[in-house]
Amino acid sequence: MNNIKLSPAFLLVFGTVLSITMLSGGTSMWLASKPNLSEYQVRNLEDSRATWQMGIGCIFGLLGSKATHLLESEKDK
Repeated sequence: MNNIKLSPAFLLVFGTVLSITMLSGGTSMWLASKPNLSEYQVRNLEDSRATWQMGIGCIFGLLGSKATHLLESEKDK
């Protein structure tokens, strides 16, 4: 299998997106486990859920961008 060279900029972006996604997912889970939420907590739950979903999409997009490099290198052989 080919070694994929990841630039420091990619690793920084990926790590940041992963951290924010996990934080928002944890917040969503924590708020969802509460029996009674105030109006502000419900808004926070909706926002953290949306951030979680966008983060998951971003992670797959970033990984997909690296997968295209794998496919190109296999075609060259």
